[in-house]
Amino acid sequence: MKITIIVPTFNRSETLSIALASALSQGDAETVDVLVIDDGSTDDTPALLSNLQSKHVNLRVVRTANGGVTEARNYGLSHLLPESQFVTFLDSDDVLPKNRLVTDLARFKGDPSLELTYGQMELTDALDPVTMTPPPTARVARVTGIHLSCCLFRRSLIERIGRFDLDFVQAEDTDYILRVFETDTRFVQTDTLCLYYRRHPGNMTARLDETRRFFALALLKSMRRRKADPTRRLVKPDFEVELLRELGSF
Repeated sequence: MKITIIVPTFNRSETLSIALASALSQGDAETVDVLVIDDGSTDDTPALLSNLQSKHVNLRVVRTANGGVTEARNYGLSHLLPESQFVTFLDSDDVLPKNRLVTDLARFKGDPSLELTYGQMELTDALDPVTMTPPPTARVARVTGIHLSCCLFRRSLIERIGRFDLDFVQAEDTDYILRVFETDTRFVQTDTLCLYYRRHPGNMTARLDETRRFFALALLKSMRRRKADPTRRLVKPDFEVELLRELGSF
């Protein structure tokens, strides 16, 4: 079973290396396809990616004009390999923990009707580039958050939900996840640690006014969809919504 990890990036060469190392360590070319969407980077990201591609046959790169993270995610979905049966996402400043994919993939092998697994994430203000884990001095908080990297999607679910909504500059992931859980998705919530989420001044979520505005838009669109179609019910994992909304205080 092949999994595609979609990694959108823009001018983050200083964190991209460790992010890709964590993705590539999840499996070999037979099982893991790492797809980077370079959203018009103007730093040394293209050179970094070219060097990594020469060493890893399962690293693919699609370069586009800068259009923002939402368009970049859609480019990723439009470039899935025919043989990819599962999909997840990784932001270029975050890290996938060791064996993150193998752990949840076992759930799908035991249940052919399962469409999605949803696990946990660990917020941290530092990551060791060698161990790819938070160092002992880092601040950490483990939560059930609203994040695409907490999801391992069966390909058929991605095809059913469709593309990301271009109305969103931020919170496109929140909107997408809410759409998933409004449509009777067959999912299981796990205790898998799916992501080390790196907190730093360059996070998009650090722009708190914008973050809150688009987060509110995602909630509003969800309510409108359910009001227009009463058969839609939001059945979701145990998101810690209030904590995630105030991430800037971490």
